[in-house]
Amino acid sequence: MSKNKVNITREFLRGLEATGKFQEYADADLTGFKVRVLPSGSITFTVRYYKPDGSEGRRAIGKYPAMSASDAREAARRELEQTPTKQDTPAVVEEKKRRRAESVRRAHGVPSLRTFLDGDYTAYLEANGIATANASLIRSSFPDLLDRGLDEFNGWMLEQWKSKAVKTGITQKTIANKLHALQGLLRVAVKAGHITDNPAKDVERNGRAEVVVRYLGKNDPLERERLYAAMEAREEANRDARHRTIAHRRMRKQAAPPSLRNVRYTDYLQPLVITALHTGMRKGELLALEWEDVDFELRTIHVRRAVAKSDRRRDIPISDELLACLTAWKPLAHRVYVFGNPETDAPLTDFGNAWDSLLDAAGIKGFRFHDTRHDFATQLVAKGTDLYKVKTLLGHSSFAMVERYAHIDPDHLHAAIATAFNAPAKKRAPRKAAA
Repeated sequence: MSKNKVNITREFLRGLEATGKFQEYADADLTGFKVRVLPSGSITFTVRYYKPDGSEGRRAIGKYPAMSASDAREAARRELEQTPTKQDTPAVVEEKKRRRAESVRRAHGVPSLRTFLDGDYTAYLEANGIATANASLIRSSFPDLLDRGLDEFNGWMLEQWKSKAVKTGITQKTIANKLHALQGLLRVAVKAGHITDNPAKDVERNGRAEVVVRYLGKNDPLERERLYAAMEAREEANRDARHRTIAHRRMRKQAAPPSLRNVRYTDYLQPLVITALHTGMRKGELLALEWEDVDFELRTIHVRRAVAKSDRRRDIPISDELLACLTAWKPLAHRVYVFGNPETDAPLTDFGNAWDSLLDAAGIKGFRFHDTRHDFATQLVAKGTDLYKVKTLLGHSSFAMVERYAHIDPDHLHAAIATAFNAPAKKRAPRKAAA
């Protein structure tokens, strides 16, 4: 990726061309103002800076040509003036947060917890394949806060809520679960631009939020077998339905669609599920996957930085089963997207009904599509893969997210000690025969 310093002007932008690779250019005059070009040619204005904790931050501020170069420069200037950075004193950081909050309120009108919960947040959960149980938990846990604006939330308000919850006899672990759910909502509110900071992240929790790791076989050892059987039964049902459609149209001397009898996959669902189970990719990453990201020769899937939640590219090796699946699916699939919508010539956006029907047919309960990531990680750990490799394959930014899988292999700690400290058994010398 190029990091050349240039003058980001209208003339410069007009000369940009798609190269098939990511390009990034920094403005020579305004530090932190940059323009990013995707392989497709899409051009985005961004600002980059170092946060007070030293980590790098980045925000998109608009796209060209909908936003002009001069408007983008002014927006970047305002953004940087309101964004706390590593160079700022604590007093300046607080002042910038205050100014930014005021700017957000004026620009957007900050919704209440109830409005955000029932609208954009629930839609966000559904779009990303995340169970909406947390939305219900927040609604039932914070009834007195539902009509407060999101920008009114602060750490002390949540400390007061926690104090009342303790007095009613709620356990520390349950309190931690409720705060964990609210923190997730507020994190999305920050992403949506409604608030500038997450007030729940610094609230002390004496209990630990319970993270449920659901994988195939956890409730029933035959779940995986039944899922595959249901997928094959669904394929056959689709073939039969197509056969009846062909017969019906031919009887009426109408044009008939092609037969599916000799087609390995009748639609996207089985390839999508197999890819999810063998890569641990997030729903959004799967739906954005293009065929140019699949390297059949090197047997690797490239998760592009632009679609990865961690904002980092990662490479996932392709297993034998997945290779056979994608090889058979490619001639039948969308020409650009691995899981495209043939009716709109765009990426698939949702498959919730098909997924739910598949689980019903397989008799599998309580298994979200997002749980395919847990299943992928569980399979790796159960076969002895170390947590660093699991973290890398899943695209997590910290070990805290993968520690939940450590218990899957109960002997891994014993094996580590044995390897590091136990002396290998000594071979006994053969006894000499008695004279």
